[in-house]
Amino acid sequence: MARRTTLVCTALAAADTLLATTGRDRQRWLTKPLLMPVLMAGRDRPAQRALALGGAGDVALLGSGETAFMAGLGCFLAGHVAWIIALRQRPGRGRLRARPLLAAPHLAAFGAVNAYLWKRTGRDRIPVVVYSAALLAMSLAALDSGSPRTAAGGALFLASDTLLALEKFGGMHLPAHEGLVMATYTSAQALLAGYGAVA
Repeated sequence: MARRTTLVCTALAAADTLLATTGRDRQRWLTKPLLMPVLMAGRDRPAQRALALGGAGDVALLGSGETAFMAGLGCFLAGHVAWIIALRQRPGRGRLRARPLLAAPHLAAFGAVNAYLWKRTGRDRIPVVVYSAALLAMSLAALDSGSPRTAAGGALFLASDTLLALEKFGGMHLPAHEGLVMATYTSAQALLAGYGAVA
């Protein structure tokens, strides 16, 4: 069952990433809303809650305009809090206490991105800082888990949302930008959820 779910999720994520890369937004209404529900299969309740909030954010961001963006931001903010709760319930925590320097790249990325965006976010400055603080906390909770896969998931989520923020607020447009965001995002969610399977 777990292998079948992984295969379906991988195929769906690849299809959505391709559609995002090629700008086929209408067709993504068929793929993007299914990403998180498929990934929820066989996960424990805390992971399912975090993934469900991510799924709601995915649907919100299929819309256009500021209202859709803020709705997505709110869903993902709640999702990061849900991931922090879920990760703190798993065994193996305490890696950062033993090796606090591991947090340095995450803290440096948080500081650098917020410093760069500070004058560019305008009236969205406070929501962006609050969101990025929750994102940082989630990535550190993943790093603290002691699981390399979970830590990689937190780092990829940090990278995905950084790309999104730099494009929206910083005017940085990379080739295949939306595809890169979705590839890192779906990989992040899958890695975070990987240790939330029900035994």
